[in-house]
Amino acid sequence: MPRCFKSSKVWDHVTKLPLDTAKCNLCGNVIKCAGGTSNIARHLRRNHNIETTPHAASATLAAMFGDQNNNDRAQAQPPRAPQPPPASHTATTGTPALPSLDSLPSSSTSTVASTSTTVTPFTLAKLTKMPAEKQHKITGRLCHYIVKSLRPFSIVEDTYFRAFLSELNTSYKVPSRGEVSERFLPEMYEAALLNLKTELQEVEYAALTGDGWTSRVADHYLTLTVHYMKGWEMKVRVLQTLKAEVSQTGDNIAAEIGQCLEDFSLKGKVEVMTTDNAKAMVNATTSAGIPLSLGCFAHTLNLSTQKAMNVPTVGTMLAVIRPPIIFFRNSYVGKIVLKEKQKALDRPSHNLILDCKTRWNSSYMMVERFVEQYPAIVAASFDERLKKKDSFKKLQRCTEKDIERMEHFLEVMKLPYMITVAMSSEKRPTSGQVLPMIDKLEVHLAVKEEDEKFIKDIKSAIRNDLSTRYQDNARREFLQEATALDPRFKGSPVVTVDVWDRITNKIEVAQAQVQVKKEAEEGGAMPQLPLQVKQDGLRDTDTPPPAKKAKLTAMEEIFQDEDDVMVNHVEPPLPVQLRIQHEILKFKCMPKLKSTDDIIAFWGGKSDELPLLSKLARKYLIVPGTSVPSERVFSTAGDIVSAERATLHPDNVNMLLFLNKNT
Repeated sequence: MPRCFKSSKVWDHVTKLPLDTAKCNLCGNVIKCAGGTSNIARHLRRNHNIETTPHAASATLAAMFGDQNNNDRAQAQPPRAPQPPPASHTATTGTPALPSLDSLPSSSTSTVASTSTTVTPFTLAKLTKMPAEKQHKITGRLCHYIVKSLRPFSIVEDTYFRAFLSELNTSYKVPSRGEVSERFLPEMYEAALLNLKTELQEVEYAALTGDGWTSRVADHYLTLTVHYMKGWEMKVRVLQTLKAEVSQTGDNIAAEIGQCLEDFSLKGKVEVMTTDNAKAMVNATTSAGIPLSLGCFAHTLNLSTQKAMNVPTVGTMLAVIRPPIIFFRNSYVGKIVLKEKQKALDRPSHNLILDCKTRWNSSYMMVERFVEQYPAIVAASFDERLKKKDSFKKLQRCTEKDIERMEHFLEVMKLPYMITVAMSSEKRPTSGQVLPMIDKLEVHLAVKEEDEKFIKDIKSAIRNDLSTRYQDNARREFLQEATALDPRFKGSPVVTVDVWDRITNKIEVAQAQVQVKKEAEEGGAMPQLPLQVKQDGLRDTDTPPPAKKAKLTAMEEIFQDEDDVMVNHVEPPLPVQLRIQHEILKFKCMPKLKSTDDIIAFWGGKSDELPLLSKLARKYLIVPGTSVPSERVFSTAGDIVSAERATLHPDNVNMLLFLNKNT
């Protein structure tokens, strides 16, 4: 028998027998112990709760792998008059009697009674009940996981998920599906909703975006997002995603928007709402009491670029590209052959892209990927493993002239694509970028003499449609003012003297309103009270006795004459118009920022130096130039209302989207 047996603690509880066996002194079972004492230690730990290993880590590993090589019972022999177990063990099953919580020592590794039984963190988890605060905290984390990871409510009933949680903490009680959907998530939603409403009550200016979405079961939803400043930090929050119960006419949408403004205390704080170009949304914005409806620039640009797809030569080019792309996307063998050709021709292993009319810039991305993979696509079309397809005939007849046209198409369409990407930011102000972007497009789309007819047709189609956009005076004036207050584009040609005059007038009006409000508050704080006779016999109008003057210090007596001159000489405040002109002049003289600089940080740093302009700038910084925030909500909504959850209740859809985007 190995020498290590002599020093092992297991021999305090067993008797060594011949043939590499040992007899348990507690239950009389015979245990095979060839090569070591692991089987004996496992028997003592599993059947008598006696820990013989020096570290808790050993106990952990033993608990995890204790079911393997469990030969102790298989090798058991009929016991000979077994000795009665100690008092700390039960007499019927051989399982140890667990001590009461009151008798447990404060240390989790202390021994119980006179035996070597050790209380580990794992046994404590079974003995103790989790505090309610800890239980609630874990449940909150679980609900947050369900919301942010878009998990179904039924995950809490999944056997393997429950086993996973039980392995982490055996004393945690996993809530049921009904508790999650009807109690915990609604409580989480109500708390987040209250926090948002409280925060919006302190907001001075806000802007909205809104759009409609139809789920896979033909339920129509209207989503509204709010944009505002907290300090000098841009905040974007989802207000609601409600199912439409009536026809979505302008009046009905206006009623929904108006109710939302009232629920979130935004009445009178929203001056601009960014929507798509649907007539119903534009009319609803005005009817809801919002002065200006700003069209989504990304949607407008997509409508203009779609005009280029109607050019006959462009349509012919796309007709050559689409059939082979559809084949290779849907054919299993075709994908394998294309991957082989990509590797052989040293082309990137990218998938082909198929355009969608409603997806912004998808035609540009389809042509770009096709040109990148053209050699591999042509080589794959001639492979013998693929049957001769009619979709390859036009492709195989492509000439260098056709590829050159595709490259010219990409050159023209690249700038609209880049502008769409730049305008899709949520955390950076974009309304001041719209007119400078349009100027860039006009220069880019200008027809040149050296352009061939194919390029001229594309440029003319986009430019002619774009020239009809943003001609409304109210929208254009707002965008001009937003451009003027953007330190990156303050020198743009669209920023004229008239623009600065309008900005001056708006600040004057705002200052006058502040003064009227201040006077009203002061008048309300000091009401005229009736005359009363006080206890000392003086009336309110009587002159009180003069107060005694404090004794002057030595320094005050020496320089009293000079101090009086300084106190009596106070510079009168400048008129508001002069202060505005002074700030505008100082702002114009400041260096122009780069296009990548943070203009929110700029105005936050200049709020003391340019107080009037910085306050007005906040109204324009919060207005998004696109309705992308609403579009992104719909992307998440599509993941929530999936095929498996198509019957999800609309209230739950609103709750899950709100929590996903706002927590």
